[in-house]
Amino acid sequence: MADTINHNIRVAQLVTGESIICNFTQVKEEEKFVGYQVLYPLALTLSANPTETGGEETYSVTYRRWNPFTPYEDHRINPSSVISAMPPSEDILKNYVSRLEAAGVDLSFLPNNGADILGETTQSATTEGPVAASVS
Repeated sequence: MADTINHNIRVAQLVTGESIICNFTQVKEEEKFVGYQVLYPLALTLSANPTETGGEETYSVTYRRWNPFTPYEDHRINPSSVISAMPPSEDILKNYVSRLEAAGVDLSFLPNNGADILGETTQSATTEGPVAASVS
């Protein structure tokens, strides 16, 4: 099984039959749960790829804006409209964060600004071997 999940990215199955990937959190008012916040939602569509005889069936995932009718990417939805919300597979997670980064989205809502998810390391430069001393 996967390591500890340190983000709120979820694939939510909605009663409408849609699947969305988003930063998924609870909305509370006066300590009472009132709904879900879906931040930067993208609708996911699965389509089967043609297979060769005897080949294993493969699928493609299409990502599109969930609500293209508004410029806002922060939505509140009714809890009764959500069937489930589960962490995405590693490749879906990486694709999603890559798409947000390409769109110029501020990834500060993710640990390490998404660098861990994208496989980017923040190593400092090191010098190997002898370093020549300057001669004056």
